[in-house]
Amino acid sequence: MSIELPEKFEKIVVNAKQKWLDTRGMTRDELRTLIEGRVIKDIEISPKVGEDAPDFEAEVLDERGKRTGNMLQLSKQFGLPIGLVFGSYT
Repeated sequence: MSIELPEKFEKIVVNAKQKWLDTRGMTRDELRTLIEGRVIKDIEISPKVGEDAPDFEAEVLDERGKRTGNMLQLSKQFGLPIGLVFGSYT
């Protein structure tokens, strides 16, 4: 199944260096298929604008970014203003 990729993903496929592909054991076509699958999955299951956010639970970090062992569940915060920061802090 081939779909038109968003420009940023098309650039990844087109600009992937052969050495990078070789180290991952894939061809450019396999990379395109992998990214197409991800885009299709995102379209099918990602929340849409205006929909409720999916409920999840995450560990609260302290002011230094260290684990606290305290868990926060999104659905328990209903009606409260919250800010979520997603990223890698390793």
